[in-house]
Amino acid sequence: MTTDPKTITRRSALGLLAAGAAGYAAFGPERRRLRRDGRVVLDYWEKWTSHEAAAMQTVVDRFNESQSAIFVNYLTMGGIDQKAKVAIAAGDPPDVLGLWNRNLPFFSQCGAIMPLDGLRDYGIDESTYAKAVGPLVFRGGRQLAAPSTPSSIALYYNKAIFREVGLDPDAPPRTIEAFDEAIDRLTILDGDGNVERAGFLPTDPGWWSWCWGGFFGGHLYDERTGRATVDSAPNIAGYDWFQSFPKRWGLDKLRRFQGAPIDNPSPYRNFFSGRLATTIQGPWLPKFMDMELGPGVFDYGACPFPVPAALADQPPYGPIEADILVIPTGARNPEASLEFIAFTQRPENIETLCAGHAKPSPLATSSEGFIRDHPNTAVAVHEEILQSPNAYTTPWITGWAEFGMALGAGLDQIWNLKSPSAAGPLGEVQIEAEAILQREQERRQRRNQPDPWESA
Repeated sequence: MTTDPKTITRRSALGLLAAGAAGYAAFGPERRRLRRDGRVVLDYWEKWTSHEAAAMQTVVDRFNESQSAIFVNYLTMGGIDQKAKVAIAAGDPPDVLGLWNRNLPFFSQCGAIMPLDGLRDYGIDESTYAKAVGPLVFRGGRQLAAPSTPSSIALYYNKAIFREVGLDPDAPPRTIEAFDEAIDRLTILDGDGNVERAGFLPTDPGWWSWCWGGFFGGHLYDERTGRATVDSAPNIAGYDWFQSFPKRWGLDKLRRFQGAPIDNPSPYRNFFSGRLATTIQGPWLPKFMDMELGPGVFDYGACPFPVPAALADQPPYGPIEADILVIPTGARNPEASLEFIAFTQRPENIETLCAGHAKPSPLATSSEGFIRDHPNTAVAVHEEILQSPNAYTTPWITGWAEFGMALGAGLDQIWNLKSPSAAGPLGEVQIEAEAILQREQERRQRRNQPDPWESA
C-alpha cells in the first residue's frame, strides 16, 4: 500500500506540534501556584510593550494592592497567539491571556478558552459595552472574552495644511465626493507631475486592506449564511475608489513618492513630515506624535472616514478591532482569573488602561474626566464609531489569516490597475474565499463543531 506524501507531511507536522507541546509540559519552567504569603499566583500573558505594557502594569499593580488573596504575575511577549496555542495544547496554559479579537473564532471553535459567563455575577453583560464592541466578544448570548483596549479607525488630517489651501479644519469632508475635491486641493505636484505632497493615499500605511468596501456599505462575509460576499457591488465600488489613486497620479509616480529615502523609518513618517496631508489611522496616533515630535507640536484633527453621499446621513462607518482578555482552557484557577478580569472591566481601571494607550473606552459610557483629560483630543470621534451600528470588523471565521492574504493579493492586482470587478481580482478572491470557508466547514463537520452562524 502506498501512502500519500501529503498525509505523511501533515502527520509529521501534527506530531512535531504534539511533541513540542509535550516537551513544553515536561521541561518548561515550573510555575509556582502559591506565594509564601499564601496568595494564589495567576500568570497573565500579554503582547504589549513600551507605554502600552506600562498602562496594564498600572492596572495589575492596582489589583494586587486591592486584596490579599490573589497575585497577578504579568508577562509580556511577542508571538503570543502561537505560544498560547502550544501552552494550551501542552496542558500548561497561562491563567489569563491577552489576544486580539481576530483570534477569538479559532480559540473558541477549538475549545481553547473558557466562556466568561460568570462576569454576570459582577454586573457585566452585553449592555456594559459600546454597541459595536459587544459583538466582538459575545457569541450566541455567551461572553467569550472581555475587551481590554478597543480601536476604531478614522481619518486624521493636518490642520495647518487644511488652512494653507483654504479648507476649514473644523469642517472636514463627510462624503467621498467632498473628500476627492479636498484631496486635489491638498496635493502638490512638481512640474513633471511627480507627487510632492499627497492629499491622501490608501496604501499609507496600508494596514487595513480589508476596510475599503465597508465605507461603501459592503461586507466581506455574511454571518447569516456563512458565505463570502467579496465581489458584492459595494465592495467593488470601494476598491474602485481605492484604485482611483494610481489612476489619478500614475502608478510609477506613486511608487517614487512612497519609495523616497527619508531618515525617519516610522510608519507615520509621511504624515508627520507633511508629505501626506491626511491619513487613515487608529486612536494611538497622537501618542506617537508626542513621542516623535514633542508634546502638542502637531496640530491635528480627526473625523469618521468619508462615505458616499448616499450614506452620509447614517451613523458613521469605520473599521474596529479590540485587544481582548480570555481564560484558557486548563487554567488552574479560573475563579481567580475571572475576578481579575472583572477588576479590569471596572470603569476606573479600563479608562486608566485605555488612556494609557490613547484609545477610546469599550464601555457603553465614559466619564467626563476620561474625555476631558484624554491624550487624544479626538477620542470622542473614536467613541462615536464604537457606538455606531455601521462599525465593522474582520469576519468571524477561523480562517481569516488565509482569507486576508487572498484579499491582499487581490488588492495588489487592483493597485496595479487590474479592474476590481466580479470578473477580475475581487471575483478571484471570492472564489478563493469560498474554498477557504468550505474547508473550514468540512473540518467542523469532522470534529462535530457547530457552524459559526448558528451562534451568531
